Amino acid sequence: MARVIGALILRETGSRDSRASLGFLWQVIEPVVSIAILSVLFSMISRSPPLGTNFPLYYVTGVVPFHLYASIGRQVSGSMRFSRNLLGLPAVTVVDLIMARFLLSALTNICIFIAMLVWLNTAYDLHLRPDMGALMLGLVMAMILGLGIGTLNAVLIPASAIYESVWGLVTRPMVLVSGVLFHIEDLPEPIFAVLKWNPIAQIVAQTRHAFYPSYDIAWVSPAYVALIAAVCFALGLVGLYRYIFDVLDN
Repeated sequence: MARVIGALILRETGSRDSRASLGFLWQVIEPVVSIAILSVLFSMISRSPPLGTNFPLYYVTGVVPFHLYASIGRQVSGSMRFSRNLLGLPAVTVVDLIMARFLLSALTNICIFIAMLVWLNTAYDLHLRPDMGALMLGLVMAMILGLGIGTLNAVLIPASAIYESVWGLVTRPMVLVSGVLFHIEDLPEPIFAVLKWNPIAQIVAQTRHAFYPSYDIAWVSPAYVALIAAVCFALGLVGLYRYIFDVLDN
């Protein structure tokens, strides 16, 4: 299984580079540009970010975990469409296809995160000492949620063009209601009472807590995020093994 997944990762890497002139460079450019724009715009509006004093660090700790979840979900959801011809091979299973894209996307985004933190630490002389336990927990929460939702969408999106459109509409405002740009705790209590159940908001809060120990995240529940991820992953696998060929042939 490890050899199959390794071969699929190499295939995926080569295919991405051949499809786009920027290749993996775009994986770096996208979050960097987002963070740069947010930092400039909000520094013009406010003297300091909601936490700390460094705008780029505040947005790195929000944009990157959000991008990690979204990238994994997007890549995993397209794994069956991209590798439809490989499903006929006895050595390749749907789990292999999912795990290859999951691992590649996760490793790519984590490397980007590390590179950004090293650059911020050097450029702004921040002397960063994040809580590694809290940081690892936040990143793992982002990865498993992306894996779970991506696996479920690997069945639902090919099955229904309407669902794909609705999913796109639902996910567009997620960056606004997930605490990436501002703290959802600052919103009126009735709104916060609803938004705190957004698992992506919990991922962002958990990751930020690693860099801002005074940030209170008593409302965050890793078990809740893990439960949603596990349910979506299980439902997705059942659907893939039972209906994937019928769905892809539509």
